[in-house]
Amino acid sequence: MLYRTITLLGLATLSSIAVALPTHGQSTFSKSGTALPSKDASAAIEQLGTVGVEEWKKQRTQPRELTADTEGLDPAGKAALEMSGEQTKSMPFVVPNSMIIQFKPNTTPEQIEDYVETKNVEVIQTFPNIGAIQIDVDISQYFEPRLSDQSSNDAILRGVTTAISEFRKDSRVQAATPDILLTDKSGNDPEADPTSALPPETAAPVAAMAGEVMDWGVSDIEADQLWNMPGARDGAILGVLDVGFSRHTDLIFLGLPPDTKPDNHGNHVAGIGCGLHNGKGVQGVLPNCFVRARAGDVFFEAMEGNPELRFMVLFGQILSTLDRFVLEQSDIRTFNVSLGYNWRRNFGINPDLPESSQWRTLVEMQGLMLVTVLERADQSGKVIFSAAGNDSSGLGVPIQAKYASPFNWAAITARERGIADNGYIVGAHGSNGSRAGFSNSGAQISCPGVNVLSAVAFDANSQPSESAYGKMSGTSMASPYCAAAHVLLKLVRPGYTGAEIARCMLATSVNTDDGTPRLKLTQALAACPPRG
Repeated sequence: MLYRTITLLGLATLSSIAVALPTHGQSTFSKSGTALPSKDASAAIEQLGTVGVEEWKKQRTQPRELTADTEGLDPAGKAALEMSGEQTKSMPFVVPNSMIIQFKPNTTPEQIEDYVETKNVEVIQTFPNIGAIQIDVDISQYFEPRLSDQSSNDAILRGVTTAISEFRKDSRVQAATPDILLTDKSGNDPEADPTSALPPETAAPVAAMAGEVMDWGVSDIEADQLWNMPGARDGAILGVLDVGFSRHTDLIFLGLPPDTKPDNHGNHVAGIGCGLHNGKGVQGVLPNCFVRARAGDVFFEAMEGNPELRFMVLFGQILSTLDRFVLEQSDIRTFNVSLGYNWRRNFGINPDLPESSQWRTLVEMQGLMLVTVLERADQSGKVIFSAAGNDSSGLGVPIQAKYASPFNWAAITARERGIADNGYIVGAHGSNGSRAGFSNSGAQISCPGVNVLSAVAFDANSQPSESAYGKMSGTSMASPYCAAAHVLLKLVRPGYTGAEIARCMLATSVNTDDGTPRLKLTQALAACPPRG
């Protein structure tokens, strides 16, 4: 899920790059707009009566499924389909009894109250910080099939776009979206590099590992060269938003909700940044780190005879979780988000093609809401890293990260519109320094993402374990490398803001084969010299 929005690629040397960086407190970003609601509008939204998510969930109807275009699936998606012996591949995609509505920034409290009253809708939950509400409304009529449909997907696509169009006809509405399901990976298939020999979600028991290991990615970004610097070992907290986590001997979670579902993906992401330096397991980027983890509401399907689960996350719950997580956690300044649509792997859809314009509209509607989240986060100096996405396996021209997830679209759009520059999209490279074949293009920065060793929630026999490790590949692995590196660099360069630290991370003379800057922390240090 990555895109390039700052062009530093033509600058060949570190010294020439450093000229543009904020070494004297001068930002290279000029804020020129806002997406925020007024304080009065936020207050009016907060005071609206709500049904409550838990009550609404009891009545939740079955999600409509999207059937994959098997010809468009990437190699990993096809392999998963062949292994399952299925003739078609369908996944839950949209919930037909809910819409999320974001009001325009200049909407008054009276107009918001009138909208709810005249539409005669029940509010499920509110998002006062971003000027949005989720309403309980039947949109199933938009998904009715027609005789002219070529496939069941035609009705799904038409329903989504029609619902968006109908709700946006109201002059008070800026963005509208049905509740869509996002994933951490493609169903039961891992985010694996199809060119590697890595088996799906390999989990090696800790007994098979001798002592403590520093995986290749830590040295690739040069994190270990900062560990003995003043401040590097101070306690730090990394915010991680994913689909699931579980207790692990190599991780310290702060306030992990007791109902959090266990998942390899969330533990692996957390371990990359915060694996304890305790003489066993795998060392994380940060030598003294705590994980503040949150998972959104999930739909899940247990694989037969296997305790591991397939997770799908409602956008509405991710929006709610991210909104609260980013704005209420004052002790966290850096967040990682490794979620997306996984268009090609799940559905065989290439969002870059001309015929995919309606899918891009969906991303834009959800992305508009996240632009507001980014602006709120930017007000308190918080930076969010998101994964570029893994849709490009087997393609001569990789897919752009912009439409791989609403987080990526928001990061690019917020910067282009002069609203915020605190969203960064991360691509993946292998140990040879080249872009990973699965990694989408347009990333602002690249980090290790192939055959990465980290903590997982299940052992080699797919049984729950608090001491299991495994290798995974994906931009989901690259993103926490960057996020944790951002925290580490801030620890040793406390005189810089989070936004300044992120820009220093772009100061590198080393690129991937497609020109994306590879993170090198020693060069980032040089770009941000100590401040008195």
